[in-house]
Amino acid sequence: MEASTDRMEYPLSQAKGEQISITPLTEISQNLGFSISIIVPAHNEETRLLKSMEQIIEYCNAQQWDYELIVVEDGSTDKTVDVMQDLISKYARIKLISNKERLGKGLAIRHGVLGAEKKYVAYMDADLSSGPSELKRLSLFIDQYDIVIGSRILRGELPPIKRPFIRSLLSHCYSKLFRVMFRGVPIHDTQCGLKLFKSNVAQTLLTQIYTNGFAFDCEVLVKASSLGLTIKEVPVIWEHKYGSKVSMLHEIAVMGKDLLSVWYRSKISKTI
Repeated sequence: MEASTDRMEYPLSQAKGEQISITPLTEISQNLGFSISIIVPAHNEETRLLKSMEQIIEYCNAQQWDYELIVVEDGSTDKTVDVMQDLISKYARIKLISNKERLGKGLAIRHGVLGAEKKYVAYMDADLSSGPSELKRLSLFIDQYDIVIGSRILRGELPPIKRPFIRSLLSHCYSKLFRVMFRGVPIHDTQCGLKLFKSNVAQTLLTQIYTNGFAFDCEVLVKASSLGLTIKEVPVIWEHKYGSKVSMLHEIAVMGKDLLSVWYRSKISKTI
């Protein structure tokens, strides 16, 4: 069944005051045979990687998707590699790319994209804050758009996101700052870890991104805009996961620095 036509969508424009609605997953077609490479960057994820991987595999099998699961281990110092080796021995659809040193989320995802072989490419967080079922919401639009991204800020008919107040405040402030700095890219939630691409778009776009830290997703969307790619932002179910390894003050400082770097290269040096 086709989705409601009043969803948030752009090539990259938005009508002010536009209402957003979403189609319940029960109304979405099964999309059998959907060909997708799912990339999961992982750093020191031994405690939750097994559960997350098995959840992704179980969902994709139930949907009868043609999928591969690419885990890019990024310089872990715990037993993440051991967990992955055990999973690989059990599941043929899992691939492991292992970096001896930590290179950052951006470079980890780029390595995964280079190894992807399916028609579409997605990346998602190892903690599955947005679970694999949310890929179905995105997959509904990927034939019409180059990139489909999940959003925690746009809610449509979904319930509000529940997370600590300070996290919610920072997210909304970052969103407003991004839209002020990059007025031609009207995206509300750049940082949601769930994004879906046509494979050829991912191969072309993500290999041109040079930010490896927190602003990686911002540069992806800014670069996509400069290339004239079409983007759709879709509300998704997202659950706050506790156990972050990064202090909030450090995160704010690095995100601000990275965002300024993206702005400078986009607006001043014109290298994006």
